[in-house]
Amino acid sequence: MIYYLRQFITCLLLLSGLLALPANAQAQLDCSGNKQLALLDFWFGEWRVVNDADESLGRNNIYRLLNGCVIQERWQGTGGGVGISLFFVNPETNKLKQVWVTGQALSPGGTKEKELVAAELGEYVQFLGSYPNGDGRVLDRTTLRREDSGDIVQLIEVSEDNGVTWQSVFRGIYRRR
Repeated sequence: MIYYLRQFITCLLLLSGLLALPANAQAQLDCSGNKQLALLDFWFGEWRVVNDADESLGRNNIYRLLNGCVIQERWQGTGGGVGISLFFVNPETNKLKQVWVTGQALSPGGTKEKELVAAELGEYVQFLGSYPNGDGRVLDRTTLRREDSGDIVQLIEVSEDNGVTWQSVFRGIYRRR
């Protein structure tokens, strides 16, 4: 019992120390002004996602977390598929990175890591990564582009020949809910 009480008191002291940081230290923890993270500002919010025939593909919610240092995507497909992405700035490369995990995380493509390769503030972002598939690797490219209507088009493409040819595996049109 004493052990648990000590652990509880230690946790309280650590938490109170974090909450009592000076204002300038708290400001240093805020990532809301980060230019890399700002590239995804046009995507924030709650969306319904449809195909070109306006048939529902699912819902997606995109929010900032942890003092703006992480952007979370929560996907719920109409067919029951779910996935979560975390976007953050990789401190080693200073590039925006995405980690995507689904309920089929151990299957090819069920877990992906991608890095920003192209962007224009408020207009589009493009991420590129790869994942294992049998003896080889599949390149995986995601592009999010804002349309004049305010909709966003997401295109996910894969290449099994190291980028010589690309096959579209998902095209979704995001409309605000």
